[in-house]
Amino acid sequence: LGPGDRLLDVGCGWGSLTVHAARAHKARVTAVTLSRAQHEFVTARAAREGVSDLVDVQLRHWRDIDGGGYDAAAAVEMGEHVGDAEYPAFAAKLHDVLRPGGRLLIQQMSRGSHAPGGGAFIETYIAPDMHMRPVGRTVDILETAGLEARSVESLREHYTTTIDAWRSTLEQRWSDVEALVGTTTARVWRLYLAGASLAFAERRMGVDQILAVRPTREGASAMPATPAAWYAEEGPA
Repeated sequence: LGPGDRLLDVGCGWGSLTVHAARAHKARVTAVTLSRAQHEFVTARAAREGVSDLVDVQLRHWRDIDGGGYDAAAAVEMGEHVGDAEYPAFAAKLHDVLRPGGRLLIQQMSRGSHAPGGGAFIETYIAPDMHMRPVGRTVDILETAGLEARSVESLREHYTTTIDAWRSTLEQRWSDVEALVGTTTARVWRLYLAGASLAFAERRMGVDQILAVRPTREGASAMPATPAAWYAEEGPA
């Protein structure tokens, strides 16, 4: 992304990608969230970091995103919560908001082809709305929506390391966590983190980044022919 390019950050969380894109690349970012707390936090963060003129934080559902013509769109750790039945419509929405040649980055959890994914414990106590599918099925849905998958990268091992770090922090600050959410909830999250680390290590769950593009009507991707050419032009992020 360069100065003036438009980025749609769907499910913007606490605004790290939004603010980084605006501050480091001078992109104009539309950040979308369903959370009032996140909406208020990201709005204040953009002001605090001097990028309010480049960031528009919207409190709305992905179905209600207006407009189009975006140069890029991202959905980071959000697609798992769309729901299996809704995912084709989600993919179609992402296709439609991009300009021809616009790029899409999806990062989301997946499950092994013969694994149950989150299972009953996670789906009951951690993320009742979570749905994971094998990454190949997600790619198929995106391509059915008219997008072209350009690369898929697994971050599975990174997540084993990351979750172990989260669990270490939880143990170090156990009394703070108990005071914040109570002993029962703290124990639920301790069990979840231990189990999730094992699930990633054993390839029952994964996290993948999918880079896709909306081709032009003539079929052009507006991207370099190879990743090596991309890095030669842009340099590593």
